[in-house]
Amino acid sequence: MVRHVVAFCLLLGTTLGAAGAVRAQAVDLELVLSVDSSGSIDSDEFALQREGYARALTHPDVLKAIASGPHKAIAIAFIEWSGPGIATRVIEWTRIAGKEDAEAAAALLLTAPRTIFGGGTSLGAAIEDGIAELEGNAFQGSRKVIDISGDGFNNRGIAPEDVRGEAVRRGITINGLAVDEFGGALEAYFRAAVIAGPGAFAISATSFQDFHRAVVRKLLREIFISRAAAPS
Repeated sequence: MVRHVVAFCLLLGTTLGAAGAVRAQAVDLELVLSVDSSGSIDSDEFALQREGYARALTHPDVLKAIASGPHKAIAIAFIEWSGPGIATRVIEWTRIAGKEDAEAAAALLLTAPRTIFGGGTSLGAAIEDGIAELEGNAFQGSRKVIDISGDGFNNRGIAPEDVRGEAVRRGITINGLAVDEFGGALEAYFRAAVIAGPGAFAISATSFQDFHRAVVRKLLREIFISRAAAPS
């Protein structure tokens, strides 16, 4: 009986050790791409949003930025959300280390069906989900970032300013991309109530037609900040 217990403990230790090794897979950035899929996003806007991220991930400047880091790789997950408890992981945690990886992720974005069509807008819940994603993945990045994009103000569930402090306590930065058709008011709201942590920033796209360019700018800034933060 004792031998069986010892054997089980050794097996458990080996399993946990293997899990730790996976967790230690080094990248320059762990990035949750947290994207609004609420009822305010119509089908055309949704397509432009997905296409914008697909094009940005495969943009030559973004690929060059990824390759310039110490580990020459980032890890991403792509989450679509609306109200509290409503979220879909469109791209599982994936290592992006070159053109082929980026193209595979982009292909998923362009082919995966939309699963969320309403439920309100809960930026606070998106932050909570992003924290859970970063705490439970198989990578170790120099920085951890939740990148929230959306076209509206929080109107369901916990307020983002009530939960973002927990992200900061865990060493996580929250950035924002506002699709701002409110004359700058939404970007100002993101700055005041959503973003947090070292190097946090918010930018805006004036429309979904401008979305692709904004995502490229945002990714480049996040990747280069992460490279600067990496230990020498």
